Amino acid sequence: MLLFAGRGLAMLGIGFISLFALDVFGMEGSLAWRLAGFVAHLAPSFVLAGLLAVAWRWPGPGGALFIAAGLSPLFLLSNPVGVNLLLGGPFLLAGAAFMAGSLVRRVAR
Repeated sequence: MLLFAGRGLAMLGIGFISLFALDVFGMEGSLAWRLAGFVAHLAPSFVLAGLLAVAWRWPGPGGALFIAAGLSPLFLLSNPVGVNLLLGGPFLLAGAAFMAGSLVRRVAR
């Protein structure tokens, strides 16, 4: 159950982060320029989707990577702490769920 919770939280977090890429279409410029900006703004979502694939197969290491991804806004962005927790919080929770699910699976064997 914890692994499913981690997967769901990660997918919801990736969807939330992906919404910020849509602001490119409110800018001026050609359609090609805006599409290129859209793809560039989706780069973090692509990386997080890759982390989800890793965590899906190997929940322990993937959970640790999600925790690192969840902490990264605190160190890389200059937003207020609450905003950074809003951005990274779903990934912190997903990482904790993946790691707990991995531990439960390991103990059950």
